[in-house]
Amino acid sequence: MQFIDEARFVVRGGRGGDGSVSFNREKYKPRGGPDGGRGGDGGSVIVRATEDLSTLEPYAYRKVIAAERGRHGSGNNRAGERGSDITLDVPVGTRVYDEDGLLDDLFEAGQSCIAARGGEGGRGNGSFATSTRQAPAFREKGLPGEEREIRLELRVLSDVGLVGLPNAGKSSLLTRMSAARPRIGDYPFTTLTPQLGVVDEKTYPTPFVVADIPGLISGASEGRGLGNRFLRHVARARLLALILDASEDPEGAEGTLLAELHAAGLSGKPKVVALNKIDLLDEELRDYLRETFPGAIQMSAETGEGVEELRDLLEARLAALVEEDEVGEEEHRVFRPTWHGMRVENEDGVYAVSSEELERLALKTDWQSPEGVENFQRQLEKRGVVAALRRAGAETGDEVRIGETVFDFR
Repeated sequence: MQFIDEARFVVRGGRGGDGSVSFNREKYKPRGGPDGGRGGDGGSVIVRATEDLSTLEPYAYRKVIAAERGRHGSGNNRAGERGSDITLDVPVGTRVYDEDGLLDDLFEAGQSCIAARGGEGGRGNGSFATSTRQAPAFREKGLPGEEREIRLELRVLSDVGLVGLPNAGKSSLLTRMSAARPRIGDYPFTTLTPQLGVVDEKTYPTPFVVADIPGLISGASEGRGLGNRFLRHVARARLLALILDASEDPEGAEGTLLAELHAAGLSGKPKVVALNKIDLLDEELRDYLRETFPGAIQMSAETGEGVEELRDLLEARLAALVEEDEVGEEEHRVFRPTWHGMRVENEDGVYAVSSEELERLALKTDWQSPEGVENFQRQLEKRGVVAALRRAGAETGDEVRIGETVFDFR
């Protein structure tokens, strides 16, 4: 299966079913009342994280994903069946974006979010019967489901991210440290997709996940090479291991990596430095690197020299980071109030009424039914909309717009 870490498509909730207009006609009930049932709600589009997937390939070529619509209501107060939800399984670590930004971050298996809610079903005429209106002959239409374009972005979850220039030996190191077997060649080569390996030897009480991130080059954060596409995976790692080729300008390589991480806003990530291919150097050059990179691990993924020391350091640093997270962990909840008011504005002779509740009411109204239109008018009067329009200067015959519904004021 091809590794794809981004997908974009439209999701559409199912439309709600329409309510029914029906009257009871049973024997011995000559004055039977209204018994139209309500429509079923439309299904929703749900995005759910699962450990069974590692790529977004199933959604790479999808254009529109829609849930099922609700069934219409019927007589004898029978409600329509609810439309079926559609669940989109995505890899753990997937972030869901819409046009307004981040919708949800699915970083644990089983987490889910509703990408597009189904529309509400309309009420049948049986719901409008009162002591003064005993035979209503109108119903509500079902509401359309939400529709939006979403973008799925996969960020690989790992404890340690191996970061380096192409051909620094990250893949060889991952092979040496874990059971992962990425493709490795004896020529200038960079991994094309993130590779994961688990360090779970008996000497380590807590296994940890290591990710080999595709090689960065100068300018990666500005769109050059493959690295900029995969910097998002670096953002998920708890700890970064900068792997430098000790045999070829390690100072310059470190400068390039730090500059790119800074440009991507990741310079604050905890880091360790490892000098790879140390087996190609003599003792004099090794001493020079000890002075130039104090505290850096000197190692060789080819021979295994220093690899165990690097594993020990990574395990110790991760344990310390976990402790810090537990001590400093606090839950901050931000409450953002939603505006539920009403606003009337004159836009080039058309009186625009802004109100989410009224937009829903207009969409539910059956404009082919005179009684349905009269009920809409009563609701406007009851909610003070008619008075607000008159205060704004509206006169009989002027156009009024509520959402996408346009009608004459009277």
